[in-house]
Amino acid sequence: MSVSPEVAAIITRKKQHYCRLADTNQWPKLLETVVLPEAKYEFYQSNGELMNHEGIQYAWSTSADWAKFFSDLFTNLQVIHVAGPGDFEQINPDEVKAIWGVIYHAGKKGSDTEWHHTGGGHYYETWKRKGDDWFISHLRFERTYFKPLA
Repeated sequence: MSVSPEVAAIITRKKQHYCRLADTNQWPKLLETVVLPEAKYEFYQSNGELMNHEGIQYAWSTSADWAKFFSDLFTNLQVIHVAGPGDFEQINPDEVKAIWGVIYHAGKKGSDTEWHHTGGGHYYETWKRKGDDWFISHLRFERTYFKPLA
């Protein structure tokens, strides 16, 4: 089922907010305006395995746990996410599936030479309507590219 231009515009704007708020470490605002508290999150390597950082699997069953992890991780990083146009499918009046291509860059704050990398992939998301607004209820990231630069 096709998605109305109005719904596509709301979800696209909120995905851009997601990127900007994550990049600027504004997790409380992101939690309040973009995702549902009970949203689920999974991040996969290009080989299909769950990503992990120092033994922590990149899978969360609440938005608070997901945001806490990335808030702590991004504290000493500078990051930028650029999401391309979305591909949308209306599942029912209150649910939309969206796929976004994304490129990201990350590096240590204050350093031009230490621990910089770039990567990309696709977000596969489910958005749910709550009242007149839309929120992420499930986010799955599948990385297709990763290159450490230093």
